[in-house]
Amino acid sequence: MVRSINYWIAERAGRRFYYGWMVAAVVLVSNLSVFSFNPTFGLFVTPLEQEFGWQRSVIARSITMGTVLGAVLAPGLGVLVDRIGTRLLMTGFGLVGAVSFVLLSQVQQVWQFNGLVALLYASLFVGVGQMMGSVNVSRWFVRRRGRAMGTVMMGASLGAVVFIPLCTVLIGTVGWRATYAALGGVAVLLVCLPAYLLLVDRPEQLGLAQHEELQSLTAAGATRPGAAPAGVEASWGLRQAARTRAFWMLLGGFVLGAAAVQGYFVHAVPHMEAQGFSRAMASAVWSAFFFTGVAAKFLWGFVIERIGVRRALVALFAAESLGILLLLTARSPAALFLYAVINGLGHGPYLQLQAMVWAEYFGSHSIGRIYGVVQPAIVVSGSLGPWLGGYLFDLYGSYTRFFELGIVLCLLAMVVFFLAPPPRRQPLTGRKEALA
Repeated sequence: MVRSINYWIAERAGRRFYYGWMVAAVVLVSNLSVFSFNPTFGLFVTPLEQEFGWQRSVIARSITMGTVLGAVLAPGLGVLVDRIGTRLLMTGFGLVGAVSFVLLSQVQQVWQFNGLVALLYASLFVGVGQMMGSVNVSRWFVRRRGRAMGTVMMGASLGAVVFIPLCTVLIGTVGWRATYAALGGVAVLLVCLPAYLLLVDRPEQLGLAQHEELQSLTAAGATRPGAAPAGVEASWGLRQAARTRAFWMLLGGFVLGAAAVQGYFVHAVPHMEAQGFSRAMASAVWSAFFFTGVAAKFLWGFVIERIGVRRALVALFAAESLGILLLLTARSPAALFLYAVINGLGHGPYLQLQAMVWAEYFGSHSIGRIYGVVQPAIVVSGSLGPWLGGYLFDLYGSYTRFFELGIVLCLLAMVVFFLAPPPRRQPLTGRKEALA
């Protein structure tokens, strides 16, 4: 009965409504919850420090543990995504995250906090957010993949816009424990229910395999070097993709950039507080950053379709380095808000590009396996950022050295992506080879 809801909606939509947009809506709503975890994590640092006396590096290592756990799970999860789809996986992982939030409200020991945050991060942020939602959109969109991915990733910024001020108010009124419990209920409403009721794993299940949206599109009918012929999306298997130079260049670029981006996300609010700004001011600036990102993600979707993912990645990491510099040097509220707007615009396509590039270079047929294999290195690198930021703060009493390192890493990532064109030759397209 519940399962038939998907087909009931699709049958009545007819040609006027492509069900891929319903899938995108499910992912967008899910992203409101799962991607709000990172930007709101810093709001809990000071209350935890005050109540328990834990060092910031001890608190931040929870993210490191979570990304390591996510890295361990990712390869197997990628295989499951390709074999059984994401509907039940998103529902189950959403429940794990919801229960972890509720249990966080009861912690008394640092090992309990570290373990639960690690489980929550691996299940929601890595599992649902970085893998399952992105795989869904990649499978349902080819021609308009840029704007579709930009639309769903608006949920990441919208979630931060909503949950940063909400968590700030709740922590100040009912405390951090009740706030964590409330976030567990949010995960059920925004992740579990929409995924279980509405998600469809593949267009083929609705008889849409030949829909025009799933045919590759080339500018002015011309095929770019290394792209699939018009009307045919590239279909690389995991082994085939891993033999290309482009695969390893892309992976190296994201490994470099992830540590910087994930690190300043966790420590941006504590950094502003360490500079003498009030919590209300820091939260307002952080909210402005994500509010700007809402429009940026949507607009970047169209830009990416025009300039391609490679050039967009170069522009992205140039903007990230500038953003970190502005945050590091800001000494007034006006300078902070300038940082929020400029870096919010530049950071906009980070999540969608990280998700899009693998499908754009290697096709979506084995995207679960490919994404599952590359995620361990990316998330482990990203996990080092929060830990390293906390460690350097404890060591030097400021985030200056960490932000300087972040600027260098982003510039290096920019160069790597500049030097990483798509593969020039098409792989064999047989099913056996594509699944390898």
